[in-house]
Amino acid sequence: DYSVGEAFGSPDIMIPVFDREFHHDGADEERLDFGERKLSWILADYFFDGFSCAPIHLETYGDNVDCLATSVGMTASSHRALLNVAMEAPDIERAGLNRYSNPGAGAITYYHNVEFLATKQLEAGTEIFLDYGVDYTETRPPLGGGMGLMPLEEDFKWADSIINKLMHSGLFEANDDSEKYYRLLRDIVRTMDRKKAKTLPEHVSDLKKASEEGAALYSDQDYIRSMDWLAENGACVDSMEGKLSTIQGAGRGAFLKRSVKKGDVIVTSPVIHFPYNNVMNMYDVQKKKNRNGKDDEIRASGYTADFYDGKKRFFKNRKKGENIIGRQLLVNYCFGHPDSTVLLFPYLGNVGLINHGAEGKSNVKVQWPSSLERGPARKFHRKDWLDSTTEQLADIDKQKPGMMIEIVATRDIEKDEEVFLDYGPAWENVWDDHVRQWKPWSSNKKYVPAQDLNRTPLRGEPLEKVRLEKELREDPYPGANIATGCYLDFNHINILEEVLPDTEEEEEDEKIRRDIINWYQPSSVNFEEILTPANIQPCVIIDRQTVRGKDYYTALISANPIMDPTDNNDLFLFELVNLRAELEVRKIPREAITFIDKPLTSDVHMKGTFRFPIMLPDEVFPEKWKNNKSN
Repeated sequence: DYSVGEAFGSPDIMIPVFDREFHHDGADEERLDFGERKLSWILADYFFDGFSCAPIHLETYGDNVDCLATSVGMTASSHRALLNVAMEAPDIERAGLNRYSNPGAGAITYYHNVEFLATKQLEAGTEIFLDYGVDYTETRPPLGGGMGLMPLEEDFKWADSIINKLMHSGLFEANDDSEKYYRLLRDIVRTMDRKKAKTLPEHVSDLKKASEEGAALYSDQDYIRSMDWLAENGACVDSMEGKLSTIQGAGRGAFLKRSVKKGDVIVTSPVIHFPYNNVMNMYDVQKKKNRNGKDDEIRASGYTADFYDGKKRFFKNRKKGENIIGRQLLVNYCFGHPDSTVLLFPYLGNVGLINHGAEGKSNVKVQWPSSLERGPARKFHRKDWLDSTTEQLADIDKQKPGMMIEIVATRDIEKDEEVFLDYGPAWENVWDDHVRQWKPWSSNKKYVPAQDLNRTPLRGEPLEKVRLEKELREDPYPGANIATGCYLDFNHINILEEVLPDTEEEEEDEKIRRDIINWYQPSSVNFEEILTPANIQPCVIIDRQTVRGKDYYTALISANPIMDPTDNNDLFLFELVNLRAELEVRKIPREAITFIDKPLTSDVHMKGTFRFPIMLPDEVFPEKWKNNKSN
């Protein structure tokens, strides 16, 4: 059992996926052959937007980044009225990798230790329900794994009220006439609101039970499974945990939480299949001419990251070129084969943290499920898919996960021992070539990770000084990549004191609306709720005032165009977003300002970072998938 606020399972990693719409999922996807079709063919139901994975949203320009929260984040379902877990923000840690000294810099995700906390008391056997957001529930069609017309929490509350009235009316007893009238009532509700109709019991005889349990809990009779059921149908997925690898320069690794014997299955994981590996490709931008006949460029704003203005518009108007300039980081967490275009992405149990162990060092292997009689493979592993061709794997009826793998010990492994898998000679050759050709980062613009500046107090050092925009030319930050972020929750912006609305400033041929507001008063808000990564907004610091020995700042923050002002019917927010307004926020305390990397400057965006999938051996990889033997 788990109490409210308690973390469960093993924390796992978060993998960012950049510029998905531009590189993979453009509007022309339907007319393309599958070889060029979108990365989200199956992954669409697994992506979180950048703000849900904050601070990943700061890696690039707003909505141009998504993330995959492995393990719980990719296996938990969502039931709007039975939500019982919350995803915590990831830790950011380079795991000892440095672009000046390590060939592996940028080859792993730096977002890790993602925890899931119980928001309700969880009895053993309870199904985990994670909040996917209202938009997911309301917009996803049933085809392809979406939820379609999934009722919301208010729909179940309505059902509780209706069921209570029906029970007290005395008109709906369990007999044939009552069943006929009740069926008529449900038909009437269905014609008016199909979601609400789904919240009512199927038969009049079920009203009493629904009244006792509540409509939401009644709708999921399998909400709590028995231990016998779990033993028959479940599998352990928390046998490994992430720690700093024993291999220098490898980043993090997977370590056993309990000892295992040779032949034991350490973890069972579903895999998402990509029939064609070119969905991982990233492309250049076609050069376009501006109105002066010159190449259009991303506009910068002095020494700061201008996320939501000129650069944002530039990013939305790009056109994909034909030159491949890299691959998604996700490819490093996939399995493949030298003679095939098929990739498999395992996403459970910290499998993505298992490092390469050359011959003699590896202590685990990958295999297909050893038994289809017990465990999740009985229902979720389609053995016949292993006998399909690559083209058949791309059929629409396989637009869903349908295969599982097992990580099996090849010798006895002790608790706290690191787990190693042989990535294969093809992977090793590519890695060796990468190391030979790799050169340390060289640029006249020094790079200092923003998290290093934010952590100085933890080392007993004073806080890094926050510079004003006008001070940066004479006193720049230690790294050219450093920008400032201010904590501001746009969803609750209406509680802020408005000092001076509706001023306008000229910017080239446009007028920018500027609203002047004061930051939160201590009595008006819970600081812990505001100082969360999702509320970090790129900002320009323009003024500083010292009051009773404490510094307060004024910053410019552009209204975030990703915010949906219709979510809370806030007219002020609606105007800010749609008029591309600029906020001048005053009286910001130092603790509400943090340092961030400018977009596209972190290690993962460097040219020449290592990208290559883990290779499965011939005896495991299906022969019919080997469609690329000439490559």
